[in-house]
Amino acid sequence: MSAHKSSREMLYLLAGCEPEPKLDLLLSLTRIPSEPTIAALKLHYTTGLDPERCAARHFIELSNLMRAQTTLNSTMGVIESIKELDWEKHLDKLATANARITELEQLVSRAANYLYEIGMNEELEQQLSAAISNSKEHAA
Repeated sequence: MSAHKSSREMLYLLAGCEPEPKLDLLLSLTRIPSEPTIAALKLHYTTGLDPERCAARHFIELSNLMRAQTTLNSTMGVIESIKELDWEKHLDKLATANARITELEQLVSRAANYLYEIGMNEELEQQLSAAISNSKEHAA
């Protein structure tokens, strides 16, 4: 669930809802050096405490915390963009696979109908019909 910070920048991190291991990984991709700022960020994103209180608790200026939040959010935005590209690639592969499955199901159906019409190999015709029924049940 994302909210708009401004008309341009999305908020990717939700106060009080982020696990600390995720924040640690995210912070490793930034150049935020201040331990008090990092502690205030973690407090805000893991507990949901207001930024003003987090800054005061760690004796830092609110403006420094807000700047660090912007950096962290921008970094998370890049990660989300990468994930979106990967997801699109997987959806393309899935669409290709689904098209092939449909093609093969049609071929099996034609083969089953052919065998039924010529009355040959009743056992194979039954197996093909069962395979078609199973694939339709799994698709539903």
